[in-house]
Amino acid sequence: MDDSLKARLNRLGIKTGADEIAAPPVHSGEFSIETVIPGEIIQSVFGPCYRIRKEFDKSHAHGSLSLMIEGEIGLVADWAQLSPAGRSSLEDFVYLDTETTGLSGGAGSFAFLVGLSRYKAGGTEFTQFLLRDPSEERGMLTALSEYMHGAHGVVTYNGKAFDIPLLNSRYVLHRLESPFTDLDHIDLLHLARRMWKKKLASRRLSNVETEILRVERGQDEVPGYLVPQMYFDYLKTRDARPLAGVLYHNEMDVLSMAALLNYFTINLTRSEVPVSASPDDYYPLVSLLLDLGRNDEASKIFLSVFKPAEHSQSVDWDVARRIGNVYRRAADWEHAVMVYQAAADNYQEFGWGELAKYYEHVARNYDGALYYAESQLKYVAALDLGPFTMQQKLKEIQKRIDRIKIRQKNSPV
Repeated sequence: MDDSLKARLNRLGIKTGADEIAAPPVHSGEFSIETVIPGEIIQSVFGPCYRIRKEFDKSHAHGSLSLMIEGEIGLVADWAQLSPAGRSSLEDFVYLDTETTGLSGGAGSFAFLVGLSRYKAGGTEFTQFLLRDPSEERGMLTALSEYMHGAHGVVTYNGKAFDIPLLNSRYVLHRLESPFTDLDHIDLLHLARRMWKKKLASRRLSNVETEILRVERGQDEVPGYLVPQMYFDYLKTRDARPLAGVLYHNEMDVLSMAALLNYFTINLTRSEVPVSASPDDYYPLVSLLLDLGRNDEASKIFLSVFKPAEHSQSVDWDVARRIGNVYRRAADWEHAVMVYQAAADNYQEFGWGELAKYYEHVARNYDGALYYAESQLKYVAALDLGPFTMQQKLKEIQKRIDRIKIRQKNSPV
């Protein structure tokens, strides 16, 4: 940004980011970052930044799961629409999570800590870039670009909406090229929302950790909402001791993403559904498979868990409707009628409507068609619908009833 533009922005009271924050003359002190947090100062062409590194071998478990991918990536790759290069080189993906000065983003927010993990021979390498002072941001962004060299994609948790746009904006501000342009991206938050919309009260990563991964965070953990203030406090006091908890929080987030992706590769590719499986865990998978056009796989899993007589309260009737329609389009009337009849027995309107169509147009059983059409009419008439919607629905059903009666009358006995 040229000086004249910066001057105009300053006169308007607009800050342009980390370069507006004065840097201290030195970083030394009894509780400086270098003293409290083991790491190293690395130099880039645009200045220094602080790097912390750890390594985890293949046997390391995070909760109940390994950090390494143990299943097949195919379904996740299809869902994430990965490029051919990304699909074939998951080992070249980087897990990424940031800690920032503002949870809501915005032009004045920047990432003071970036946690990263990637696979290497024998296990996983975990790296953190930490700003000892905001004046080192350009050096950190440069180091981050060097770290991302050769990566084919990133794995985040809400990174599409937050982490990556924020980092991209900081690269623009510093007139640097972002390393995240055109990379494949697996945002696990969106997959978690799909899979556990009904199962989990919250799909926050901390809740997914507890309920799915069986991870228990230690006493060093700090709540995410406190992180920005803890960094601001550090800038005032230069006491880095509280930041150890922030680094732990970030580390756990990154490792949990690796374990969670492993969970999905294992559990979304099972060819057989365990007898003890909860239907709530598998209806979202059926929906996902249907979205991807993998109807045969969806049907197989659906038939394994669809037992409305045993647990009608657990049935996802929207999924049942969709798969019933798959059977209908394939003229698999045995399975289609099975689904629609179960729906009608459980007071699902689409069940009566589809059975009325089946008996009228396929089975040519007009008595049956009339029964289901009139049952649908009674059900809809009792609903609390707006006048226009009610009128349209009743008109449509009545039109079917009138047509069925005419066919019934003209049908040979």
